[in-house]
Amino acid sequence: FGLPFGLIMTLVSGAELFTGNTALVTAAWAEGKTSRKDLIKNWTASYIGNFVGSLLLAYLAFKSGTLGDAPGAVKIATAKCSAPWDVTFVRGILCNWLVCMAVYMASGCSSMIGKMTAVWFPISAFVALGLDHSIANMFIIPLGMLRGAEITVGQMFAKNLIPVTLGNIVGGALCVMAPYGSAFGNWFKKEE
Repeated sequence: FGLPFGLIMTLVSGAELFTGNTALVTAAWAEGKTSRKDLIKNWTASYIGNFVGSLLLAYLAFKSGTLGDAPGAVKIATAKCSAPWDVTFVRGILCNWLVCMAVYMASGCSSMIGKMTAVWFPISAFVALGLDHSIANMFIIPLGMLRGAEITVGQMFAKNLIPVTLGNIVGGALCVMAPYGSAFGNWFKKEE
């Protein structure tokens, strides 16, 4: 429930999501509508902003007690920081392929119900498959740490966030932007 709801809120409110931007802003760059510098600035700002927001939400969820003891958070955080690097990287690719397809499909919908439906199924699929989303992991791993998971900040980055983020970039830029951009866009043509 939480992850589809979060993406719906992000899309409807016009907020920035790093993982969606790996396809959308990359497409704008490939079509000459933005510079490489602006692409990097967007990715950096949205990644840091999403990280700060995720940490804040994890802390507030922990302090408010709304999730109870959240025993699942410790188990999930530990598992996410225990998988081999290559497995985590591939899970990141597959995850963001689904996330960016959800964003792409929702962009073609004019009604709220259409947007919700377009988002719900791909996001629910990535959760059911146990795939890795860098921004979601920025929430669940710190929440698990707050609940007692024996994970250091260094382990969170080295064993999860770095490979997942790189996989998410590949999933968004190569698996979604590249085929759709080549089919429907104007790649590497500067606007007149």
